[in-house]
Amino acid sequence: MKYSRVKFFAGICAVLLFLWFGCYYREDAGRFLRGFLNKLQPCQSPITYSIANIDPRFGLTEEELLNDIKQAEKIWESPVNKHLFEYSPEGDLKINFIYDYRQKDTDALRKIGVAINDDRSTYDALKVKYDLLVASYNEEKAKLDILIAAYNADKNAFEKDNNYWSSRGGAPRTEYKLLEQKRIDLNNQVAVINQTQNSLNGLVDTINSAEIVLNKLIVILNLQVSTYNTVGSSTGKEFSEGEYINDASGAVINIFQFNDTNQLVRVLAHEFGHALGLEHLDNPIAIMYYLNEGMNEKLTADDLSALKNECGIK
Repeated sequence: MKYSRVKFFAGICAVLLFLWFGCYYREDAGRFLRGFLNKLQPCQSPITYSIANIDPRFGLTEEELLNDIKQAEKIWESPVNKHLFEYSPEGDLKINFIYDYRQKDTDALRKIGVAINDDRSTYDALKVKYDLLVASYNEEKAKLDILIAAYNADKNAFEKDNNYWSSRGGAPRTEYKLLEQKRIDLNNQVAVINQTQNSLNGLVDTINSAEIVLNKLIVILNLQVSTYNTVGSSTGKEFSEGEYINDASGAVINIFQFNDTNQLVRVLAHEFGHALGLEHLDNPIAIMYYLNEGMNEKLTADDLSALKNECGIK
């Protein structure tokens, strides 16, 4: 009885605060009140969500993503037969699809036949690819060094001859033609060097993508191996697939990386779990396990228990 009174008076205070605050910031006050009441009585009303931003580089339409989000929604709703989420163009929970180094790395590795999963087999397969890439880089870099050394030697010889004839008022016709041919040859060498450098840069990007993922897997799989340093310097970047943020500016889900639709649905379902107030679980196949390595698209007993406990469902 005492707890019910506390919730009653807290609710009254929230309403009064809403009325005062709403005079100035109606939209923010509405979001605040809904969030406050949801904490008092979680799962009593559905969390409204909307898609805020979609980076076109994901190659997905809003309609396709809404369908994926609906699947993630049902993962939580179906087992308890309860309406927990609801799409609204102005929904409070904003979902962003942000294309950055994480999806870029995923796309780069997909081109060489590696799909990123949080498991040992992915690490082993990627390590083999990484070693081959580094060997290829070293070979191509050695070729580039030879091209640059040859160019510098030819350039020095050309400048020496050109300066010699310039100091004598100009080269004879025959020598002039030779100098012009050497100038053309030098320009051709520059074109080959630039082409080789561009190819090498693309190889470096792929190597760096592999390094970021390998270092991620070393940490999350607790492997007793040294971390990888990329060509150049280590990026030190993290590789989280998604995140849920709830602060003074509102609630947000940011999606950064996924291999396919199934993985995207699991990432969304995981972040929806956080939106419901759930924490990570120790069960490796649970939706709320901190890694997205499971293949199931249903709640485990641990997930279901956490959901019922949070929502007060018997």
